[in-house]
Amino acid sequence: MTISKRLRRYRGWIALGVLVAVGGTTYALTRPAADAAAKVTYTTGTAEIGTLSVTVAGTGNLTVDGTTDVYPDISGTVASIKVAEGDAVTKGDVLFTLSADSAEAATAKALASYRQSQQSVAQASASLLKSKNALSDLEDRADEPSSTVTSADITAAKAEVTAASASVTSSKASQTVSSLEYEQVKDAEDDLVVTAPTSGIIYTLNIEVGDSVQTSGGSTSSAGADTAGTSTSSSSSAPVVISPKQPLALQLTVNEVDLPTLEVGQRADVAFDALPDVTATGKVYDIDDAGLSTSGVVTFKVWISIDVADERLRSGMSSAATIVTDVVKDALLVPNAAVKSDGNGGYYVQVLDASGVPQKVTVETGEASSTQTQILSGISEGAEVVTASSSATSSTTNSSGGGLFNMGGGGGAPRG
Repeated sequence: MTISKRLRRYRGWIALGVLVAVGGTTYALTRPAADAAAKVTYTTGTAEIGTLSVTVAGTGNLTVDGTTDVYPDISGTVASIKVAEGDAVTKGDVLFTLSADSAEAATAKALASYRQSQQSVAQASASLLKSKNALSDLEDRADEPSSTVTSADITAAKAEVTAASASVTSSKASQTVSSLEYEQVKDAEDDLVVTAPTSGIIYTLNIEVGDSVQTSGGSTSSAGADTAGTSTSSSSSAPVVISPKQPLALQLTVNEVDLPTLEVGQRADVAFDALPDVTATGKVYDIDDAGLSTSGVVTFKVWISIDVADERLRSGMSSAATIVTDVVKDALLVPNAAVKSDGNGGYYVQVLDASGVPQKVTVETGEASSTQTQILSGISEGAEVVTASSSATSSTTNSSGGGLFNMGGGGGAPRG
C-alpha cells in the first residue's frame, strides 16, 4: 500500500524523464540535416582571343528603288518597240521609235504658232507707228494760232503711244518663245528614236505600237479601248521604266541611338519573314538625314541594296537586317553573361580561384556584340569567368517518433 502511493506520487516525475530522454534522441538525429549547407555550382566560360562583329539590327520591307522613267523628247505615236520587260539594256540602246508623221505635224503646228507671233509683232508695230504719227500731228496743230487741240488731246495721244509700245514689247516676247519652241520641235524630228539614258533592266513597259505618248509630265494613251494589256507592275506612268539589274532593296527602320555607328557601304545580312529558308546579303547605300518621331521614339530610314535576290522575293515583304558596323580582330572575348556592372559606371567579372571560390576582378570593356564582350584589361586569355550559378539544398531527417511537442499524454509537474 505504501509502495503504491509512492509510485502514484512520483509518476509525474517519471513521465517527464521519459519525455526528456525521447526528445533528446530526436534532436540528436535531426541536427545534422538542419546544419547541412547549400551546395553552389558555377557555370563558367573561357576568355578567348577571337574576332568580334559589332552589329545593328532593324526591321523593314522590301521595295523597288533606283528606277529611271523614260519619256520621249516630243509627243508622238509609237511606231516600233525594240525591248521587252526583263530585257537587259545598256546606255544608248534603242527602246522605241516614234512615227515621223506625228513629228512633222508637231513641227507644222509650232511653225504656225511662230508665224502667228510674227504677224502679231507686225500688227503691234504698225499700231505703234500710227499712234506716234497721230501724236506728232496733234503737236504740230497745237502750235497753230487758231488751233483747237487741247492739252487733254495731247495727253490721250501720248497714252496711246505708250500702250502701243507695250503691245510691241509683249508680242516680241511671244515671238521669241514661239521661235524657240519651233526650233526645239524641228530639232526633235531627229530624235524620233528613244534610247536608254542608263543601263539596267526593263522593269516596266507601258506602251504598245500605235499608242500616243507625251513628254515628261504627260500621259500615255492606248490606241485601243482596252488598256488592260499595259503593264502595271510599276506605279510610274512613263512609257518605259528602267531599274537596276537588281531592283529590290530593303527600307530599314533603326533607332536613333544606333545611327552614329552606321555608314554607307557597311555589309548587312537580311532575313525574310515569309521565307525563313531564304537569306541574302547587301550593303547600306543611303541613310535619311531626318528622323521620324513616333510616341517619343525617333527612328531613321536606312536603305540596303540586295546583292542577289531570290526569285521568290517580292516588293513589300517584311524583312529584318543585321548590319555589321565594326569588326575587331584579335580581341580578348568573354560571354556577355560574365560581365556585370559595379553600379558606379565600371564593370567586373568573377574568376574562380584554386579552391573554386569566385573572386571579383575589375575589368575594362571595349566593343560588344549580342553574345560577346571585348575585355581590354583585367584578365588574361584562358581565364575561367563565371557566367551563372545555382544552389541545391539537401536535408535528411531520421527520427524514432514524433517531435517533442507532438507527444500525447502530458502529465504535468509532480504533485506532493
